[in-house]
Amino acid sequence: MDDTKCKVLHCEARILPWGNSQGVRLTREVLKEAGFDVGATEIELEVEPNRISLVPKNKLTPFQKLFEDYNGRKPEAESLWNEAELMGKEGW
Repeated sequence: MDDTKCKVLHCEARILPWGNSQGVRLTREVLKEAGFDVGATEIELEVEPNRISLVPKNKLTPFQKLFEDYNGRKPEAESLWNEAELMGKEGW
């Protein structure tokens, strides 16, 4: 007996006993549609009144993506001076 009835992006499921807890089974198609990889996607639960959401844990915000490859080091100050062109009457 299948406890899940799926429509395009809407599914119905039942909360069933699972050991000493309760659980909801998600089909592979539902996980694929949500972009979750079985065994590879860590999730967080967001609990609100009458709603439980599954959210990927390591999603980066657009601001965080800007610094994704940043290694935390500053360029050497001297190397910046060597590359600078004279703009006025500076004489080094």
